[in-house]
Amino acid sequence: MTHFRNSILATIAYYDVFDYPLTVSEIYKNLINPARIVMAKSGIGNISIDEIGEELKKLAASEIIGQEDEFYFLGARKELYHTRIQAQGIAYQKWKKFFKLVKFLALAPYLEGIFASGSLALGNTDEKSDFDVLVIAKSGRLYTCRLFLWLIASLLGARRKKDEKVAPDKLCFNHYITDKSLQITHESLFNAQTYANLKQVLIGQDLVDEFYNSNLWINNYLYNFKPLKDSAKENMKPKIFTAMAGLLEGLLNTRLGDYFEKFIKKIQQKKIRENPV
Repeated sequence: MTHFRNSILATIAYYDVFDYPLTVSEIYKNLINPARIVMAKSGIGNISIDEIGEELKKLAASEIIGQEDEFYFLGARKELYHTRIQAQGIAYQKWKKFFKLVKFLALAPYLEGIFASGSLALGNTDEKSDFDVLVIAKSGRLYTCRLFLWLIASLLGARRKKDEKVAPDKLCFNHYITDKSLQITHESLFNAQTYANLKQVLIGQDLVDEFYNSNLWINNYLYNFKPLKDSAKENMKPKIFTAMAGLLEGLLNTRLGDYFEKFIKKIQQKKIRENPV
């Protein structure tokens, strides 16, 4: 099937842009929907991981793609194999640093959940990579949560500042949503690939399920995508930090807290307007 082969090639080509070769299981998970290529009007049917494996063997045998060990890449870009192995080693060390930092974020009131995003989530890091974070805050308290995350990261010396073009091992809070507004409205292949590869951190499985149920459009771009379940990440929150955050919420679940949210919302939105980037 031409559309099936083209979907595999398109998926490999997409990640080739990031110098990132893929395994069979990764191609299966991130497979670009054939309907995006041939605009199929009828169902294409199931595409199994075994079928993908067989097609990859044919493509590699005809030298349309290259293969090294378990990884597949475009053409003769064999160096990507070594690049990825190196990136995985760096990512392993980055994750250890990230977990040491991220547990302190549990101190922030109204923090409902955190996903790791970007190069860290994909495992495609280099020494200069920062830590991209997607934050889910409690509805009605987004700006209070944002302020406390800013304060905690600043006290840790781990907040990426606006003038830092390169910020190794710094926390970059580049996306905020609330638990009542989980749908990502900008649908694209890039966003589908990004959100499909999020990694659960400080978040319960129920909220993870709700997030992905709110973004079923991802499968319009990624044919086989199903979110992984990793409820163990919910238990990463130190109980003492969770208790302290709960205490702060108790103090702020008042009329004074409402005024505080409105006040800092006004300040933060003014700063955003002054520096949209």
